[in-house]
Amino acid sequence: MALIVTPTDRDLEPYPGATDGLKLSRLRLDDPYVHMTEVPPGYHIDLHSHSETEVTVILSGTARVGDRTCGPGSVLVIEANEEYALTAGDDEALTFVVVRPRKAVYRASEG
Repeated sequence: MALIVTPTDRDLEPYPGATDGLKLSRLRLDDPYVHMTEVPPGYHIDLHSHSETEVTVILSGTARVGDRTCGPGSVLVIEANEEYALTAGDDEALTFVVVRPRKAVYRASEG
């Protein structure tokens, strides 16, 4: 059966151990792996990579990725092992969905 998540169905919970406002909902754990994340305005996700290619769709708010500002409806395709960082815009929370073929290994940048 299809997984359908409407805006009123978003069950975002504080990320375990996070005290900075990061919220997450794991919608599927594998094949494909899907999660929804919400971060507060101005939140910065440090330079990192994942072992799987991911597709990120911005649902609300804006994100600065490299030299681009991406708003609602933006789609980012980030190749496996590509390092990237993003920063939420200052005006509102950023909510996005990530889809990967399977659960990935997270790697923080050493730089």
